[in-house]
Amino acid sequence: MNRPPADLLLEREASAQTLVIGPWSVTLRGPEIDDIVYDGVLVVRSIRLVVRDQDWGTLLMHLDSSDPAAGFHTVGDRSELTLSGRAGLDDGVGVWTLTIGIEGSTLRVRARVEATARFRRNRLGLIVLHPPGLAGQPFTVEHPDGSAEHAVFPKRISPHQPARDIRGLSWRSDVQNGTAVDSVLRFSGDVFEMEDQRNWTDASFKIYSTPLSKPFPVELAPGTVVDQAVELRCASTGCSAPDMTDTPTRVKGSFGDADATVRVPVVSTSVSSGAITGQPIPPAFGPLVCELDPGTANWQAVLDRAVTESGRRPLDLRLILDSHAQAASVLDRVRDAGIELARIGAFSRLTHLSEPELLADVQRLLDARGIGAELVGGTRAHFTELNRNADRLERWGGSLAFSMTPFMHDRGGHQLVESIAMQRIVVEDACAIAHDRSLHVGPITLAARFNAVATSAPQVPTSDTLDDGFGAELVAGATDRRQSASSLGAWVLASVAALAVAGVESVSYFETSGTRGLIDGVGRVTAAGEVLGWIAELSGGTVVPLTADHPALVGFAVLTDGASGESVGIVGNLGDTPLAVAIDGIDDLSLEPGAVRRVAIRVALRKAADVGVCPG
Repeated sequence: MNRPPADLLLEREASAQTLVIGPWSVTLRGPEIDDIVYDGVLVVRSIRLVVRDQDWGTLLMHLDSSDPAAGFHTVGDRSELTLSGRAGLDDGVGVWTLTIGIEGSTLRVRARVEATARFRRNRLGLIVLHPPGLAGQPFTVEHPDGSAEHAVFPKRISPHQPARDIRGLSWRSDVQNGTAVDSVLRFSGDVFEMEDQRNWTDASFKIYSTPLSKPFPVELAPGTVVDQAVELRCASTGCSAPDMTDTPTRVKGSFGDADATVRVPVVSTSVSSGAITGQPIPPAFGPLVCELDPGTANWQAVLDRAVTESGRRPLDLRLILDSHAQAASVLDRVRDAGIELARIGAFSRLTHLSEPELLADVQRLLDARGIGAELVGGTRAHFTELNRNADRLERWGGSLAFSMTPFMHDRGGHQLVESIAMQRIVVEDACAIAHDRSLHVGPITLAARFNAVATSAPQVPTSDTLDDGFGAELVAGATDRRQSASSLGAWVLASVAALAVAGVESVSYFETSGTRGLIDGVGRVTAAGEVLGWIAELSGGTVVPLTADHPALVGFAVLTDGASGESVGIVGNLGDTPLAVAIDGIDDLSLEPGAVRRVAIRVALRKAADVGVCPG
């Protein structure tokens, strides 16, 4: 199993403990029960206790013990472990206990939470995460009334809940060598339902408690107790399960045949939202993204900063509007100041979508001022909103945009790395929604730059200056220490490789500078900034995919059409173990964890047409 580089891990991940009890193997990452394996087969990705506040923020779950496995004991045929702690910062809002019991082929988890302070919650209870490899597999739902329903884990990302009113769930986990595990989950303490978390680039189908059809938030008084339980029964059939030990560190890779329809997207970034003045973007970068809210006091200062940071090159302006009338003053300023726009997006403040009527009104404003920028629709929020509103957006015939935030639900390093494969699924589904329209993916940020699902009002600037910043600078939790991690360069390389599909015109990562920037707060280019700069220099080139026999080896090459026969490759190690890499056309190279290398390839890489393969 591939583990992320150490500098991308949270403390609870770095100190993870794996328990092997009979046919079971479970990994404890703090209070999280992860990688639940039966007879060598991964059957459940995770069982967790979560508390989410009125704005869907996930409260920290503090453990009483620094050694979670210390409380493990066996009585007869039953093994049991009890974890306890508090939820929330400082004294928290509640105390919790998790009891994990294993007996034969059955694993049980019980959660008890008692509120110690008055607070408003949107969700409180157990969740079960199923691995994304179950996509296409059938399952059976048992409802609270005793009836049963057959369904399938969706292959395409489901915009809505694949299953509701769940009291029980049964399915089969298949392995290629013929081994299979039949599993049955039983829930108590609430009614559960399932959502497809790939919408947010999470690598899971999630079953959670308290249906979304019920009102939220709910105020809990001190002394309120929530008691839930999950029981998982498994039975294996077939041959022995595959060996789940680590893959070798001596690996081989190869570059495939290039598809002329797949080009390196234009790479860009966003205007810095901190109080400091940002630095100009590198010359190879595309139009600077500037999310602008004309309803704030400092929008003109934001626009001025964007012009400065762009080096007076075209802007990719994204407007947040209550109505099209708010766009008029911005477009007047753009016209009068001679600011060049590459494209402009318009999004409703209420829905975060480009409502078709709003787009039509903004287009009229552009035409009236003689501004020829491309008008972009879509959503300023996650792919989720694009997916759920695909029918409404069909009325818009232009290009589409959406953003990505891998830390929407989980800030773990494992989630960060697992999101890469989900990004490819997301962008392929987005291309299907867009049909022949271009896609602009971004802003892509580690943590959320705004809360698209908050039930309380956001913080807004109170002056017409940038002394307090704007946008993400005013959002709690928008900054993550891993922004400047050396291994984040390998992550952005893998991300661009995942997003480089036919139809994706541009990708936009992070901000120019500051704590969320490609240049950190003291003026140093981060690893992510350096790698994105290399990729930006290759924008428009034909992508040659990299395949490898180790999941940590990531990257791609770019076809050279010249007579030299040389092409450019960028490869990286998104794992925690050094790799000795052999790729045809490249000298053998060593990649330390998180390392990225730019290399020349001395063999001619072929286009798909050269070998009789139809592009697309």
